[in-house]
Amino acid sequence: MWQKLMAILIIFGLFNSCNDDDGEDKCISTGIGYVTSVNSPTSGMVNETIDIDLDFIVIDGCGEFGEFIENQENNVLNITIEAKYEGCICTQDIPARKINYQFFPESAGDYELNFRSSPTEFITVNLSIN
Repeated sequence: MWQKLMAILIIFGLFNSCNDDDGEDKCISTGIGYVTSVNSPTSGMVNETIDIDLDFIVIDGCGEFGEFIENQENNVLNITIEAKYEGCICTQDIPARKINYQFFPESAGDYELNFRSSPTEFITVNLSIN
């Protein structure tokens, strides 16, 4: 019986915490979406878009793609997915999401694209651009 009462109180608290008293949505946040797989060609042409398919995980059912955060030094590009979480009540699974990353090389050469797969690791794609 007390378990049902606690569940009801928790649910009530979640709904109550989403009340919009000051005009701001309190149920939006961001975080890192870690890449779990990358499907990429190994070569491409200058001034042509290269499509790279990514799978990434978010921490709950409210998580979706937010934006790419890119840091480039010469021909090395580190790419992090910023996930956006919208919603006060979310499933507690760890879902995988899919997104397409478009790389547009403006000069020929060898490129290294590093997609963040954990706080300290990357999945690397090497591209030869002609």
